[in-house]
Amino acid sequence: MSLISVIELSYQAGSKRLFDSLSFSIESGDRIGLVGHNGCGKSTLLKLLLGELTLDSGQLHRQRGLKIGLVEQFLSPELEAISAHQAVLDKIPADEQVVRGYQVDTLLQQLGFDEATLQRPLNSLSGGQKNLVLFARAIIEEPELLLLDEPGNHMDSRAMYCLKRYLSLPDTPSFLMISHDRDLLDSVTQRTLWLRDGRCYAFHLPYSQAKVALAESDEAARKTREAEEKEIDKLKASAKRLATWGKVYDNEDLARKAKSMEKRIDKLEINKTFVTQGSGLSLKVDSEFLKTKQVFVFENETISSPDGRPLFSIADLNFRPGDRIALLGVNGSGKSSCIEHLIKVHQQNVGEQSATRFNPNVRIGYFDQELEQFNVELGIADWIRQNCTASQEEIRRVLIQWGFPYLDHGRRVNVLSGGERARILLLTFLLEQPNLLIMDEPTNHIDLQGKEELESDLTQEGISLLFTSHDQRFIENIATRFWWIHNGQLVELHDSDVYFTSQGDDAGSKPSALTDASPLFPEESVATAAMTEDERILERICELERLLEEDLARKPKRQKPAKQQQWQKELTVLNQQLE
Repeated sequence: MSLISVIELSYQAGSKRLFDSLSFSIESGDRIGLVGHNGCGKSTLLKLLLGELTLDSGQLHRQRGLKIGLVEQFLSPELEAISAHQAVLDKIPADEQVVRGYQVDTLLQQLGFDEATLQRPLNSLSGGQKNLVLFARAIIEEPELLLLDEPGNHMDSRAMYCLKRYLSLPDTPSFLMISHDRDLLDSVTQRTLWLRDGRCYAFHLPYSQAKVALAESDEAARKTREAEEKEIDKLKASAKRLATWGKVYDNEDLARKAKSMEKRIDKLEINKTFVTQGSGLSLKVDSEFLKTKQVFVFENETISSPDGRPLFSIADLNFRPGDRIALLGVNGSGKSSCIEHLIKVHQQNVGEQSATRFNPNVRIGYFDQELEQFNVELGIADWIRQNCTASQEEIRRVLIQWGFPYLDHGRRVNVLSGGERARILLLTFLLEQPNLLIMDEPTNHIDLQGKEELESDLTQEGISLLFTSHDQRFIENIATRFWWIHNGQLVELHDSDVYFTSQGDDAGSKPSALTDASPLFPEESVATAAMTEDERILERICELERLLEEDLARKPKRQKPAKQQQWQKELTVLNQQLE
């Protein structure tokens, strides 16, 4: 049964045509991932489905009386001072709150909150916990269809695990979810709607399989288009020849045949197979390889919070040229404070540096997860000119190449979307060529295609990179080393699986449809969901098989043979235990 049907929908935002004859349906029981590059209109489509915007043409039919719940992307300021419990309770009608109040605590417990945490004010919770509260505010209204706009942003592994677990429950309502997180999409969706070129490509597959199917469809379209254009070229040559002969020999029959052939050519031109132009985005980052033994070093350093409270200590860690280091830790552990410390030390003279020391030749390219440097009244081109040394002509050329038309170069950067800001910041890296990239949650605002292109560019030989991310697949694809903030110390890990497993029931893997409501956000400790030993082993086997399959699918130079061997050994042991 269709909850929503969209037929030949068209919509234009300002001078930009977002959708042209868009058609799809959302059925009861659907779990859909909505994907596409930044600026393709994903959030606009949600507003059209909600009735907040009016379509230019086409039809949009909602089931009579359909109750739609929206999971907001940002917490409104008026909610910051109240508790998680109260924020969710407020979504229940006042005359039902006494009777249904218990549902709030049950729901929050299913999402990982313990009794103490759900009574704390929201401004004291992590970004991931706040997002889970926004999710709970939508769920408590018992919608038949749930619309989610980037619910996984800023979530650490624990919060992401809770979100995956809930969305996998059999009684979760139908949902349409915008996300740039591949693991989340692959874990909880079974359909994918891909917005591209103003069109909608629908697949009854989760994201990774849909991506393969879309690529195969693109290749088939390209080959068909090539054959069509060859046929058109042949007909054009024949028509020209017939027209010439008709004129030379004054033969009306030949002239008529030429005109008939030209009409046929016109029809073929109109009906040529469509071939995508892609997103128009190419995230190329190049970096000079430092000819030195170290980029920076920590020796007996202590990292503190902005108010001076010690967060963790570092005995001795060395960052070498070409390292791609993932800085791991739950929200609030001090990852951003560590990055801010490095930026501050780098700005000091070499002689003033002590426990943290940089090579004097280091040039940092810094990606701030909040993108605060864009909160200014400057146009795009002027902002870039202020933040790099490239010429006006070069800036204009690269902006157009990256999908910013000339008419948009004067748009103020403080009104741009997160994705647009992220692309502009990466564009300055291309122009400035830093030799050390420090990136705090770089994937939060980048679309799936941009994320995969960024992965490809960041794995070039010579790139030196320190980054934070809660995207497990991004970490596994990029990092060559792992630093973990654990028990008050920054330590080196030789395997990221140790970190992700520590987050509770293999938080990075696909959860089963659990009904266990044990909290993952207790005040003092982390309680894991109840599972039998066999279930744990089977879940770990599935995760290891996925890791092996994904690594073997990469190009040989990007594979990790040592990890493959380690995973294979662990699989052998686990299979023996099951037998």
